[in-house]
Amino acid sequence: MRLKKLEILGFKSFAHKTALEFPVNISAIVGPNGSGKSNVVDSVRWVLGEQSFKNLRSKSGVDLIWAGSAVKSAQGKASVSLYFDNHDGFFPIDFEEVIIGRKVYRDGANEYYLNNSQVRLKDITELLARSKLGLRGHSIVNQGSTDEILKANSLERRGILEEALGLREFQLKKSETETKLLETGANLEQTASLINEIFPHLRSLKRQVEKFKKREFLINDLNNLENEFFEIKIQEILAERSENQKAREEANVKITAEKENFEAKQKLFEGQMAKISQTGEKSGQLEIDLEKLNAEWRDITRELGRVEGIIESAKRHNVKNVKTLETVLAIKIKYWAKRLKITSGLADINAVKEAIKSLAGEIETISNYFERNEISKILSLVDLADLEEEIASPYEKDKEDLKIKLTKLEDQIKQVKETVLKIRLEETKWRDKYLGFQKELEVARREYISVQEATQKFDLEEEKIKLREADIKSEMWSSGKNYEEFYKTFPIFAIANNDNERTLAVAEFAELENKIIKLRREIADIGSIDEETMREYEETNKRHEFLTTEFADLNRAIESLKNLIGDLADRINNDFKMGLTKINEEFNHYFKLMFGGGSASLKLSEETSFEKAGLPAEALAEAGVSINVNMPQKRVKDLSLLSGGERSLVSIALLFAIVSASRPPFLILDEIDAALDEDNAARFAKVLKDLAEKTQFILITHNRATMEIANVLYGVTMGDDGVSKLFSLKLEDAPS
Repeated sequence: MRLKKLEILGFKSFAHKTALEFPVNISAIVGPNGSGKSNVVDSVRWVLGEQSFKNLRSKSGVDLIWAGSAVKSAQGKASVSLYFDNHDGFFPIDFEEVIIGRKVYRDGANEYYLNNSQVRLKDITELLARSKLGLRGHSIVNQGSTDEILKANSLERRGILEEALGLREFQLKKSETETKLLETGANLEQTASLINEIFPHLRSLKRQVEKFKKREFLINDLNNLENEFFEIKIQEILAERSENQKAREEANVKITAEKENFEAKQKLFEGQMAKISQTGEKSGQLEIDLEKLNAEWRDITRELGRVEGIIESAKRHNVKNVKTLETVLAIKIKYWAKRLKITSGLADINAVKEAIKSLAGEIETISNYFERNEISKILSLVDLADLEEEIASPYEKDKEDLKIKLTKLEDQIKQVKETVLKIRLEETKWRDKYLGFQKELEVARREYISVQEATQKFDLEEEKIKLREADIKSEMWSSGKNYEEFYKTFPIFAIANNDNERTLAVAEFAELENKIIKLRREIADIGSIDEETMREYEETNKRHEFLTTEFADLNRAIESLKNLIGDLADRINNDFKMGLTKINEEFNHYFKLMFGGGSASLKLSEETSFEKAGLPAEALAEAGVSINVNMPQKRVKDLSLLSGGERSLVSIALLFAIVSASRPPFLILDEIDAALDEDNAARFAKVLKDLAEKTQFILITHNRATMEIANVLYGVTMGDDGVSKLFSLKLEDAPS
């Protein structure tokens, strides 16, 4: 690593932008007193993070800004940038060039930059600490502070040495860790206080929530029992419906069979009825025919009797009993018919006419006799023999006709009676069958009606099932369950048909129902869940868990921090002891070189007593550093008894020892050679030249011997305007 360049703008007396480049190992800045040489050192100290205005020889941040002059107006800000070559990776960042910058404004605001990106002061401090660059070490030695390490107390001296040895990084980490430990401890106490504060309330909330959780547990149990309960209920409904449906189907089959049987019997009955009707009709017709025949037989019998009576009466009484006009007229007409028959053969029409006239006259006469009931006169006009013949003859013939007719009628009546009897016997047979069929038909009708009525029972049973199903739906709805969804979700199993199993199922079901009632009562006693309480518990519990976790984390963090502090203390102590050993060797070497003899050493204060006491490394790390010197040819060991020149040489010897033991990348020395005489100045210059092989030096000096070893000289002057100006000279280019 090499310091390449320093840029200053508006810082103290450097009103104009000024750049100092450092291409060689030794650069010297020279100039008269008051020209602003030390302002260059102050600018470097400031950009590296110096916060003490005293160390910057100022009273405030405004004093660092160019205040203006008669010819040059004041600046609003001051800025300084340091450019480093980082090809070797000295700075632990991935840049080949590292630029550290700082700005201050008149309002007191400060800005820090790393490669032109604004960062925190902490970032700059940590970077420098990791790179063994610091403000308290030996990177910058101000004018008049050469023997500062001698004036410092043992603990301050130790701090200077630690920074010089590159332990500042670990000290910062240790300090930060200690601060963090204190903060963590405070956080732990605060967390414990918060835990103690919320725990009683959390415990109360927990009791309530546990009741709610118990309620949820009970609800879950209730839900399972209700599922089982409703499943059984639904199973029963389905079983009943299935049985009813099965019975209905069986009944329907029976109805169909009974219907078919009834219809068949009815058809058969109707056939019987038709036959009976036909037989009845046939029988009726024969009865009618028989009645007609009987009536005709009776008429013929009566007529035959009458004729026979007439014949018998005529024979008994002759014509005495013939009293009718018709009889007489019939005789006379018959008589005259004979005469007219005879007469008709005559050609004389007149004779015929006379005969007819005579007949008409007789008929009139007979009629008159009849009207007067003069029977004797009528008889006188009739031949008795003819009269008897005429009276009996037609009746005999009629009698014979009637007897023939009567005989035929009797045969017919006999046949009809036989047919009627036969038909009546057949009708009786059919009627007997009819009565049997009627009884069978009635039985079939009753069975058919009975089966039909049974279907109404099934309908009624289905309605009852529907009512129970509606009750279950309502009960399920009250329990927050949907019948249809439940029906789809749960498998339905057949209910046991065995009576014993049914009895057991009923007993178990009753127990199940009692459990449900008990759970519902317990849930009702607990009441509804207070969502606000649940929410408050969750929030409080989360808060408690967070705090508990944080408490545990803080405890672990405290342990970790304590361990880290111990590790850092061990590291610092071990590295410091090792470094101190090296510095001691070099210190003794350069002391002898500067004084021409004698000896010098650094020692941890109370080191022996610490170790004997077995104190931890933290205690040893707090031990200060004392300086012991043995002057050649003098018995002076106390630093306070040394002269100014001797103190300066001791300081320089210690500085060279530190540089040798822990090489800084660069070192700025501000007139630390001012008190040296010519011989000591020569020795000083020679040591610097040797050390410059590994360390870059920037020297502020008036000493000629020091100037002679420089490769580049920067001259600083100040004109009447109060502005510091810079000019440079490479000595290899200067005229000899």
